[in-house]
Amino acid sequence: MNKNFERALILLKATDELLKKQENSSYVLDILGETTFYDGSECDGACLLEDIGELLDSLDNSMK
Repeated sequence: MNKNFERALILLKATDELLKKQENSSYVLDILGETTFYDGSECDGACLLEDIGELLDSLDNSMK
């Protein structure tokens, strides 16, 4: 499997976990402050957003 595809799958699963937290809550959550677990550690939504941005930049640069 392609390295970028594997990374995208990890980040997509983490995003899915955060969104399910919101879906299952009767309150509006601060998704950037909520945590998920990937890469062997707990990471909040802000960290996840940064990792997604880095992957997107990498993919964009590889297409140039």
